[in-house]
Amino acid sequence: MTEADLVGPLSPNLLVQYAAEHNPAIRAARFAWEATRERITVESWYENPMLTYTPDTGSMPQTRAGPQANGVKVSQAIPFPGKLTTRGRVEEARADATYQVLEATTQEISRQIRARYAEFYLAARSLVINDEITDLTRQFSDIAQAKYQVGTAALQDVILAQEKLSRLATDDVEYRGDFETAIGALNALLDRPPRAPLGPPGEPDVKPLTISLARLIEAADEYRPELLSQDHTIEASRQSLRLAWLEYLPDLKLEGEWVEVEGGTNPTFSGDGDDIWMVKLGFSVPLWLNRIGAETSEMEARLQREKSFRRNLRNQVLDQVQRQYERVLVAVRTEEIYRRTLMPQTAERVAAARAGYQTGEVDFLTLIDSLKSLEEVWLQRDGAVRDYEQGVAGLERAVGQPLSDLVP
Repeated sequence: MTEADLVGPLSPNLLVQYAAEHNPAIRAARFAWEATRERITVESWYENPMLTYTPDTGSMPQTRAGPQANGVKVSQAIPFPGKLTTRGRVEEARADATYQVLEATTQEISRQIRARYAEFYLAARSLVINDEITDLTRQFSDIAQAKYQVGTAALQDVILAQEKLSRLATDDVEYRGDFETAIGALNALLDRPPRAPLGPPGEPDVKPLTISLARLIEAADEYRPELLSQDHTIEASRQSLRLAWLEYLPDLKLEGEWVEVEGGTNPTFSGDGDDIWMVKLGFSVPLWLNRIGAETSEMEARLQREKSFRRNLRNQVLDQVQRQYERVLVAVRTEEIYRRTLMPQTAERVAAARAGYQTGEVDFLTLIDSLKSLEEVWLQRDGAVRDYEQGVAGLERAVGQPLSDLVP
C-alpha cells in the first residue's frame, strides 16, 4: 500500500492493512520471530570442532618410532544422543511462542487503530452536526430578528440566538481540536507524520451480535495469541525439563591426532620413522549429581510456574471477552434507540417548536431548548456508534479472531 491509498475514503480495514506493513511495533515483533527461528539450527547442531597445532620447538620428546616434530589434533564434542534434538525442540517451541507474540502485536495494533478510527469518526461527525445546528440556529435567529422588527418578539430572543451561535462557535473549536488529535493518533500508529493528510471516515455499520458468549469463550481458547504463545512456552519448559534429565548421561568427545616423526632410530621396530596417528574417545562423568538434581528441580518449578501463569492468563482473557461482549450489546441497543426513537422525536420537537414560535404559541427559549436536545441526541447517537466500533475491536482482540470468521 502507498500513501495515496490513505487520502481517499477510509475504512478500518484499509488502515489496518497499511499498519501491517509499516507499524514499527509489528516490524520489531516480526524480526524477533525471525531471530528465534534461527536459534533452532544454532541449538540443534554440534559445536565447532577444535583444531590444535603443535609446532616443532626442537626439544620434542622422542618415541619408539623416532623423534617427534610437528603435530596436529582435531577434537569434536558430541552430546549424548537425544540432547541436540531436545535442544532444537526447546527453541522450536520458543519460536512458535514468539510467532504468537507477533500475532498478538498485530492484533493489538489493529485494535488501537479501530479505536482511534472510531474517535476520528466521532470528531468528524461532531463537526458536521455542529455545522447543521449552526445553520438551523441562524435560521431561527433570522426569524427572531424579523419578529423583533415588527414588534412581535422581544430583543431577548435575538440576544439568545446570538448567544447560541457563539456557543456553537466554541464547540466547533473543540471539535476541530479533537479531529486533529484523532488524525495524529492514527498517523502515529501508521508510522506517518502527525499532520499527514487522511481521507474522510466512512459510516460504520452497527450490527447486532449473532454470536453467543459461550461461542466467543470457546473461540478465545482456540485463537487468542497470548494463550497459544503460553502453550508453546509450556512445551518449551517441558523440553527443558527433559534436557535437564539428560544431563545425567555422559557427553562424548572424539579426537584424532597426527604427529610427524623425523627419521628412525629403532630399526628393530616395524614402524620405525613412520608418522604417528592416534584416535581418542573420551566422555564426561556426571559426577556432581547435586548440581544436576538442582537444575532438574529448577526446570520442574518453571514448568509449574508457566502452567499457573497460563491459567491466570485465561481467566483474564475470559474477563475481557465478557466485558467487551456486554459493551457491544449495550452500544447496539443504545444506538438503535437513538436512531429509531429519539432522533425522529427530537426532530419533530424542533419542527413543532419552530412552527409554534412563528405563530406565537411558544417562546424562543423553548425553540432553542428543542434545538439543543436535537444536537445532544445526534451527538449521543454517534457516540454510541463510536462505542460500538471500539467494543467490537476490543471483542475481536479478546477473542483473537474477527467476528466475521466465527459466524457459521
